[in-house]
Amino acid sequence: MLKVTTSWDDGDILDNRLSDMLIRYGIKGTFYITKELRLNRLTDDDIKRLATTQEIGAHTLTHPDLRELSPEKQREEIAGSKKWLENLLDFEVKMFCYPKGFYDDSVVTAVKEAGFIGARTTGLGFINSPIYPFRMNTTIQVYPFPFRKLGAKRYYLRKLFEPYAQRAFNLKHLGVPTRSMYSWLSATKATFDSAIKTGEVFHLWGHSWEIEKYGMWNDLEKFLQYACERKSCVYLTNGELL
Repeated sequence: MLKVTTSWDDGDILDNRLSDMLIRYGIKGTFYITKELRLNRLTDDDIKRLATTQEIGAHTLTHPDLRELSPEKQREEIAGSKKWLENLLDFEVKMFCYPKGFYDDSVVTAVKEAGFIGARTTGLGFINSPIYPFRMNTTIQVYPFPFRKLGAKRYYLRKLFEPYAQRAFNLKHLGVPTRSMYSWLSATKATFDSAIKTGEVFHLWGHSWEIEKYGMWNDLEKFLQYACERKSCVYLTNGELL
C-alpha cells in the first residue's frame, strides 16, 4: 500500500486555494507556516480555518537559516513558532519544517527539544518510508521542469536546463524513463507510477506562491486528479506518515 502525503511551505494566502484543491481530490496536506515571511500571508483566521481540514506544522517565526543562529536564537525561532501556533489553534503542533531545507545536528537537537515528533527537509528523490523522523525527505517538488522559468510564460535562458541537470539523476534512479521528462506533469506521473510499483511513500511538496508564479495550478490539479482515489494508496498528512 503506497502512502501518499503532501506538504506546503511558508503560509502564503494562496494556501487557501491549494487546500481547496486538495480537499476536492481527497488528498491530505501538511502546511508549514511561518509567522513573518510572506507579504500576502495567511491571517490568523485563515490558519484556524485551514487547520479544520489540514495538518498545520511550524516553519519558524521569520524563516532564517537556522544553522547561522546561536542556540538561544534557534530555540526562539523553533520553539517560538510552535508556541505561537499552539496558542492560536489551541492544540498541539507536532511537525516542523526546516527553512530552505537547511539544518545541522544542533538544529535537529533544538527541534527535538522543542517537542516536535518529526521534521521535513527538502531532500528529493525518495520513495522509502522515513528512517529518521527529523530528517523526513520528499519525492518531488512542484517546480518548473525540465526548463528553468522566470514566470508563467518567461524562461530563464541563461539557466534554461538547470532543473533537468539538478533533478534528472534522482528521477532516473526512481525508474522514470527519459522520455517522460518532457514536462513536470509527465515526470511526476511517471514518478508516482514507479512509487506504486516499488516504493513505500510518495511525498509531493511545494509553495503555493511558486505554483502561482510559474503558472502550475493546472498541472498540479491534473496530477492530483491522476493520483487520487487509488485503491492501492492511503492518503496521509506528514504527521500521520510518522
